[in-house]
Amino acid sequence: MNHPIRSLAAAVVVAALAVVTPALPAAAAPAGGNGQFGLTPVPDSTGRVAPYFTLTMAAGESVTDTALVSNEGKVAETLKLSRATGVTAGNGGSAFSEEFKKCSGTGCWVSGLAGEVTLPAGGVERLPFLVRVPAGTPKGQYLAGLTVEAAVPPASVKVGGNGKATARAIIISRVTVGVAVTVGVLSKLTTRMRIPGVSGQAIGPTARLNIGLANTGQTFAHGTGKASCTAAGRTRSFTVYASTILPHDQAVIAVNAPGLPEGVTMPCAVRLGYGNGNRLIATWSGLVTVPAPPRTRIIHTGPGAYSIVPVTAGIPIWAIALLVIGALLLAAMAVLLLRQRRRREVTRRTGETPRPRRRSGVT
Repeated sequence: MNHPIRSLAAAVVVAALAVVTPALPAAAAPAGGNGQFGLTPVPDSTGRVAPYFTLTMAAGESVTDTALVSNEGKVAETLKLSRATGVTAGNGGSAFSEEFKKCSGTGCWVSGLAGEVTLPAGGVERLPFLVRVPAGTPKGQYLAGLTVEAAVPPASVKVGGNGKATARAIIISRVTVGVAVTVGVLSKLTTRMRIPGVSGQAIGPTARLNIGLANTGQTFAHGTGKASCTAAGRTRSFTVYASTILPHDQAVIAVNAPGLPEGVTMPCAVRLGYGNGNRLIATWSGLVTVPAPPRTRIIHTGPGAYSIVPVTAGIPIWAIALLVIGALLLAAMAVLLLRQRRRREVTRRTGETPRPRRRSGVT
């Protein structure tokens, strides 16, 4: 099934005022805007707005298209724009990366996009751009993108606090629209998915199946199907939904499997339909072990201090006792060092050596 990303409306949190962290790829969201500004393809002659750009080109060919950027706020806004690179999110689904950085991959196919635009409240502007497929590019489907965000970061907002300490953050809103490029004739491209393997995971009391998927074809692909496992004479089935995976890319699809026992190895099978109308089938079968969650024990390691220690067959009781004694010794040393430091500070300020306090009671 040919379903590239429709668009992205992501909020990137920039921590602690002056610290800016790179925006990670985020999963797709419906095209349009985020309530502040929008970015879409220009409507066609019937007024229909496509959810993303779709271009069919030959290697070495260039095509010009137009994006529509809008200010949906109540005051004038200066917006900055960037090209983006399409990627597959780790858990499936199309995403984007490398916005407002030096281009890479398919992001470099886009050029001629305005760097900034100032729009009045409710204003709309057409922005032409060029897409050029490098010569020698293999036939297949590819994903790039266009991204817009406010040119001036918003003021920081309080996001938490504890006593006198507060946490503030700058929240940057972005909107990205996909640019899907088909190199060659779509009907002649191959669509192929395979399942390299399946592993088990324990998330608290719930088992989870992690299903690896690889797109070894030339088209965007996603699918739906079932995973089933048999334990203690009972077979349980779970729905599998795999979002878009780009060609020559892979993802791990997490499927919660309530009812499967933990700490048990069991036979499992996966059947996934994909392609046009889910007519193509990818299958896998084999043994899957869902590990038991680690047993822990809470140990009192000092005045008002407690530690969580894993309890396994590989850690004998005497080793745990040594850990506790070591923690107590470290705590005692810290107290002694702190007292010595205070005495040195008193001596430095007064020139007199403080006398040790006498304990009350019978001597």
